Amino acid sequence: MSDVATDRDLTLRAAALLYGNGQSTQMVLVAVDRINQGLDSHTTVVPSWASLLAVTDDPAAPVRVAPVSPVGVNMRRVARAMRAIDRAEDGPLDRAELDRDLTLAAGEKFSSTAAFVAACAAGAAALAVVFGVDEVRAIVLAAISAAAGGALRRGLGRFSAGPPMQAFAAATVAGAVGALAMHLNIGAAALITVCPAMVLVPGPHVLNGAMDVLALRITLGIARLGYAALVLAAIAAGLILGLRLGGQTLPVSGGAAAVPLIADVLAAGVAAACYPVYFSMPYRMIGWPIATGMAAHALHWWATTVWHLSLASSAFLACLLVGAVLAPVSHKLRIPFAAIGFAAVVALVPGVYVFRTLSGLAQLPASTTPELVAVTMSDAATAALVVTAMALGLIIPIHIRDALVRRQPRCASARRKNIRLAGRSASRRTK
Repeated sequence: MSDVATDRDLTLRAAALLYGNGQSTQMVLVAVDRINQGLDSHTTVVPSWASLLAVTDDPAAPVRVAPVSPVGVNMRRVARAMRAIDRAEDGPLDRAELDRDLTLAAGEKFSSTAAFVAACAAGAAALAVVFGVDEVRAIVLAAISAAAGGALRRGLGRFSAGPPMQAFAAATVAGAVGALAMHLNIGAAALITVCPAMVLVPGPHVLNGAMDVLALRITLGIARLGYAALVLAAIAAGLILGLRLGGQTLPVSGGAAAVPLIADVLAAGVAAACYPVYFSMPYRMIGWPIATGMAAHALHWWATTVWHLSLASSAFLACLLVGAVLAPVSHKLRIPFAAIGFAAVVALVPGVYVFRTLSGLAQLPASTTPELVAVTMSDAATAALVVTAMALGLIIPIHIRDALVRRQPRCASARRKNIRLAGRSASRRTK
């Protein structure tokens, strides 16, 4: 095999590893540029939803295809692969060494089942506190429901069930437990139902899709967002099915209770600590989303309680803070921003409004009362505004970071060219 074909295949392999484990499209393309720089090659990678195409400037080298879809999130694999690729900034890459490092990165495991189940339980309990649940029985029941759903997801994963099916099954469990809570007249039964479903929300896919749309990769961005919508629909269907099995429906009315600042911030920190476990983040890095998430939630609490801003405006300010802090941090740590950023802001996601909207829509065929229509539309508008504000707050800093990162390979190439020209000039003068 020629060097051109070898470099093309090595570049495609690295890109597929990053792409399939949660790295943003822009950073995958930056990694390709760095490999080209380190190998002195000219491979171009073209991303789509179902595959990556690799082409070179050698007409004799055929196009290679890597069948990979961006549905997984494993930050350990991404971090290890990016560390190996970034050595190109220090000089030429050794092909055998890069090949070995990519093999090791691909072998990084997901979080253990025990850690995953414990994180599901703790995350649901923390979100219940954030949303105003103050009854211990309700918090414990939400945690048990989420733990059962997490164990079921891992069990289904062993049989190659995809994320939508896993989310549907776990949400069905959450709906059934919520119906039981309603029968037992436990307070905040609706939140007992919704909080375990919140840990299923595909936040990284929403953020990566929004970033692709902003970068004018429209078809890929729509595909990512469509996949996220499919998972959300599976969650909603599971919740409704579980509730119906218990003879209940999700209430479409009711506001969130006020939560003291200290409890709100501490619970947000616990939730932010749990989500990196879902995304298999190296444990030494978890402090970043925890600290940033607590600061963001304190700002959100202050904006809504003291400044009396709307939920959307408060969410925008909090997410802008998270984006400004974690955009450079994610680049420094070589991990996907979408995963670490979503972990920090998960407690701000308007999941209650989203699922109440879907429940209201499911009830409309049987009951088209003006009250039901008004509440459903109000919840839908609130959810849409908050999600849009969160996405903008997170994406603006990362868009600026990506623009700066794109300049680096060009600057490095220009510096190397200037050094070569200077060397030739000095050689002529000596002659």
